[in-house]
Amino acid sequence: MTGFGAGEAVLGDGVLRVELRAVNHRHLDLRVRCVEPLDVAHVLEEQLRASLGRGHVEAQARWDNPAARSSPLDSGRAREVYAALCALRDELNPGQPVPIEVVLSVPGMLRSVSSVDRPKAEASAALACAAAIDALLEMRTREGAALKRDLMARSALIREHVRWVDGERPRVLSACRERLEARIGKLLEGSELSVDPGRLAQELVWFADRSDVAEEATRLLVHLGELEASLERGGPVGRKLDFLVQELGREVNTIGSKANDTLIAQRVVEMKAELERIREQVQNIL
Repeated sequence: MTGFGAGEAVLGDGVLRVELRAVNHRHLDLRVRCVEPLDVAHVLEEQLRASLGRGHVEAQARWDNPAARSSPLDSGRAREVYAALCALRDELNPGQPVPIEVVLSVPGMLRSVSSVDRPKAEASAALACAAAIDALLEMRTREGAALKRDLMARSALIREHVRWVDGERPRVLSACRERLEARIGKLLEGSELSVDPGRLAQELVWFADRSDVAEEATRLLVHLGELEASLERGGPVGRKLDFLVQELGREVNTIGSKANDTLIAQRVVEMKAELERIREQVQNIL
């Protein structure tokens, strides 16, 4: 799942900041970058591997240090040196330029950038990374709760459709009998032939057996129950949910092919639409 987290810790005269950005991935894929002069990538990687099980995670550590942000050039001293060199030039060799490189080469002209104490930097990085991980996991938890609510609601909708379809079996069989009798009556209209009630009953039994979706409805309800139970248990359930969605799809397709009824076909379309939405959401937690 996606997520963002940031954490800070004091380091010297500044603040060390760690930022984490995560997107969905089947495994743990880390990309760690430390802005100079920091060298704490190993600290971040160790903590991230210990705390995160999966995801494509980009981590960055930087040191916000006011001393490092200031110009390394001592401007006041540079002006003084340049003025002195120009005066010397006018005295010794008028009209000749004074190269700026000469000014910069004077000792003490450039301030050294603040250095980083390695043990202190590692300790600050550990604190900042821990705070960033906590923020990232909190965001993932909120996203997971929203996904759970959405999946549970869609499962409940499919469950309603399945129960409706299962309850329509007597109506479908009765409608089939009426259609069959009407068709036979039309075929025998004006003929002296009659219908064998026993044969008609056999045809109805055959149709009822062929179009009965009771087993598929039962398996659908079982799979939905397992999907909901897996969501309640939590943990790494992405692959299991993906398998259950596939099984639900098979049962819904079977109902669609067996039920010779327009109203049931409409319900099958609605169930497929909900399943497709569930499948898309499950891809976010695989």
